Amino acid sequence: MKPKRAAALAAACLILCAALSGCSSVLPFEGSDLESGKVGIAYEASIATGTKDMYYDLDYDSVLPAGLILYDDGAIRGVPKESGVFPFKAVMIDLNDREYYADFTLDIAAGEISYSGGTLADGTAGEPYSQSVATATGMTDIVYTVKEGTRLPAGLSLSEDGVLSGIPAEAGAASVTVAAAAGGCESVEAAFTFTLTQGEQRTEDLGRIVFEDFTLPDGLVGREYSESVRTAYGVAGITYSFRFPSGQGLPAGLKSDKELGLVSGTPADSTTGPITFKVTASAEGCESVTANVTLTVCDPEVKTTRFETEYVDSVPTLSGAGYSSAPSGRGMIQSMPGMSNGYALGYLNKPETVTFHINSAAAASAALVLGLGSEVGDFTYDPSMFSITVNGSEVDYGAISVKQTGSSEGDYESRACTVSPAVDLIEGENVISFSIKESPKATGTFSAVGCLFDYIELTGAGCDLSWRPRTANITA
Repeated sequence: MKPKRAAALAAACLILCAALSGCSSVLPFEGSDLESGKVGIAYEASIATGTKDMYYDLDYDSVLPAGLILYDDGAIRGVPKESGVFPFKAVMIDLNDREYYADFTLDIAAGEISYSGGTLADGTAGEPYSQSVATATGMTDIVYTVKEGTRLPAGLSLSEDGVLSGIPAEAGAASVTVAAAAGGCESVEAAFTFTLTQGEQRTEDLGRIVFEDFTLPDGLVGREYSESVRTAYGVAGITYSFRFPSGQGLPAGLKSDKELGLVSGTPADSTTGPITFKVTASAEGCESVTANVTLTVCDPEVKTTRFETEYVDSVPTLSGAGYSSAPSGRGMIQSMPGMSNGYALGYLNKPETVTFHINSAAAASAALVLGLGSEVGDFTYDPSMFSITVNGSEVDYGAISVKQTGSSEGDYESRACTVSPAVDLIEGENVISFSIKESPKATGTFSAVGCLFDYIELTGAGCDLSWRPRTANITA
């Protein structure tokens, strides 16, 4: 063999052997300083080389910052929870379990918390107090503590989730500096001020408990609520306990605190009218006394001319009839893309009344438009089948023709049906009711010809109209 050919063959053999042995010159896997990250901010980077059929792992004893994970495809993803410079060794592995190593460095900066103070609601000495100072942003799992050296008014304490609560023992101007901290961040401080007034002096020498029925101030969905039930007097050391009818409890978002004698939270649902629960006042050596406490939680008022039937306050109390079931309450709300807002009230094949409470800024005349559909064929309503009542007076509208548009729940639609004559609104609250009645035209097990009731609309009033839509009907 000639020397040149022998040399070329030897070189080729060396290259082949290198490839088979996984030599880094053939499959390079080189370390680097990765893109830096920040605590609390989603991070993503990759150490993959682009070579096919490879997967990646951390070498023994190597770790990533808490919150980050190295995936098989070489991607590093997550939300870092600690700051610092993190060197680590990674391994790239081929399908024959050959391993290639490289060293990397990842720099994670400390996270940032934004926190500002302000003025809290005032309280009363001797009465329960509860206010949240958990307003810091920028991180999750923030822990709140009172700054060292700060004195809270006697009787108050601060929880780790930022609730300042208790029964203050003294009146006067008060302030507190709170530190907000989270892993991988420097704590941030904020100052809050509030005033504690002197409460009414209750007689404590009657030898018996005096505790009478009362009504709490109304709550509003989405707005923080905190009210005391501590109205008993006559002896010292009175404690309170709650009892709810049928285990029903308070509206979603509210809770009772028997230690503080407090109803607090942010209500997520309104009540259907006032609800009543029992509170018992007790003291050592005295007979306990139970009072009925009434609470109403209202929905926020919204200005509009269209009033969606699925948001009617009384929907939870309705009952209906269907081909194979008898839904009630929120179960009567059907999801239908072809309807206004995507929902309609159905199963109205038995006598039932749907009532709207609408506020008018002034006395006015308005055209009443009904959004009605059908899933039981075409039919015509008249007052003997379907009555319309406005502020106690029944409307003689003649007849309303309703045609079935669509053939299944997914494509049923409603049509606007204008009622004649126009209706008269009074200034303030107007009560508009629609009653499905027994009907000789009903068939089978139905006792009435029911509609798909989509909405009502009042047009041409010339003044603001508003109501309180119970949106929790379709979100609870």
